[in-house]
Amino acid sequence: MFDQLVQKLNVSAIMTKLVAYVPNLIAIVILACIFWIILKLTKRMLSTAMRRIKVPEEASDIVVRFSGYFVGIIAMLTIASQLGIKITSLIAGLGIAGLAISFAAQDTVGNVISGITLLIDRPFKKGDWISFGDLHALVTEVKLRTTVLTSFDNETIVVPNKILAQERIRNFTLTPRIRVKIPIGIAYKENIQAAREVILTTIKDDQRILATPAPIVIVAGLGDSSINLQLRFWTQDPLMQYSLKWEYTELCKRALDDAGIEIPFPHSQIFLERSSGLMELTKSLSKT
Repeated sequence: MFDQLVQKLNVSAIMTKLVAYVPNLIAIVILACIFWIILKLTKRMLSTAMRRIKVPEEASDIVVRFSGYFVGIIAMLTIASQLGIKITSLIAGLGIAGLAISFAAQDTVGNVISGITLLIDRPFKKGDWISFGDLHALVTEVKLRTTVLTSFDNETIVVPNKILAQERIRNFTLTPRIRVKIPIGIAYKENIQAAREVILTTIKDDQRILATPAPIVIVAGLGDSSINLQLRFWTQDPLMQYSLKWEYTELCKRALDDAGIEIPFPHSQIFLERSSGLMELTKSLSKT
């Protein structure tokens, strides 16, 4: 039975084909070794070049990783060609598949590209305190597709990088000194200079407030019911911005109350013109 199986398989023909295929196998092994060396050299050279031009480590890792993918794809196509596979149709198929994927994942691709841009430009990094729109938060982690933030209330917020790339971002860590503005209204009958002196006494000897530039109180505008003053001072810690604002709003209110300076609330005055009809109405009301 075994002899019949050997006769059917035509062992000699199979051995002849295997021997004929040995050069291709050797070529494949050699090509694999060559591309492995190219891959290592490419990664090393790119890493060195990125360090020399001071590209951020996160961006450098991404570039090196994608260069590895590129070399790997070239290696697979070359080896496939050596195996006798028609790579023209394979490349066409990969192109069509890539086009379909790019349409289906436009947002993902946009976020990845934006993530690379953010990593290279570095408008912020891990540990920075930033704000955009109405959000103030600490940068917890910068990923390729998203950025993880932690808000004042310790909420974890994941923002797509595409959104951040289009926003105007304020980085308080890069420029930590920040000006605090506190609006305060006083009545029109009050003396502005007296109110200014009272307000400025509230911040005396506070080490959290910078002496230079000096704190000031300005007239920011004239409202319907009040003269709108504004206390302005600088602090070195941007995280103190809101706590100082809340604290000194209360302190200024107390100081103005103690000084007898009125802080008005919105009110309206009605003026009645003297007319014959009004005079008759007044007479009739007085009789009753």
